[in-house]
Amino acid sequence: MIVRETPRPCVEDTRERIFNAAREIFALKGPHGTTTREIADRAGVNEATLFRHFGNKSALLDAMKEWFCQNKEERLREMYDSLPGEIEADLKIIGRFMIEGMTANKDLIRVALLEEAADPEGVHVPWRMPKISRDYLTKFLESYVARGELHGDPVILARIYVGYFFAYIMGSGLWKQSAILSPDEAVDTFVNIFLNGARSIT
Repeated sequence: MIVRETPRPCVEDTRERIFNAAREIFALKGPHGTTTREIADRAGVNEATLFRHFGNKSALLDAMKEWFCQNKEERLREMYDSLPGEIEADLKIIGRFMIEGMTANKDLIRVALLEEAADPEGVHVPWRMPKISRDYLTKFLESYVARGELHGDPVILARIYVGYFFAYIMGSGLWKQSAILSPDEAVDTFVNIFLNGARSIT
């Protein structure tokens, strides 16, 4: 009789299960309300396996952030490279991209907010993608400011534009009025408000 060994899960499969479990529980309970045992149980591994891979909960949280950011910078770059070159159309494309990204990662954004609120000085690894996204937008706006089509500090303008969409997505559960605007209506509204303001700043 041939005894077949049960194949052991590969390291990447194990890490992916842990990351998915961590994302779910961190979003539900926040980083400080989550235990490594809960994550290990949800991932179907023992706690020793989790510690062997990551060392501690903070390192797991940092690794999870990086794992879920994979390939997103490439998509961001491709989006900016494909813009048609007309300010209103460009901003609408960027706005739709932000709504899509923030909606898909609303739980991760919530984890970041809870982490910072609980311990502002203890955040180990900043979330790279929000900064990268803002840097791309700032560079994009710089060209329009340089040509005189927009006025103001591109860094501030980028923060304002991102802020519209952040409030729309993250405030939807608090401000029921957010549901009045569909995503397309929100993009049209925010682009109109932004351009009216950025074109009139002196």
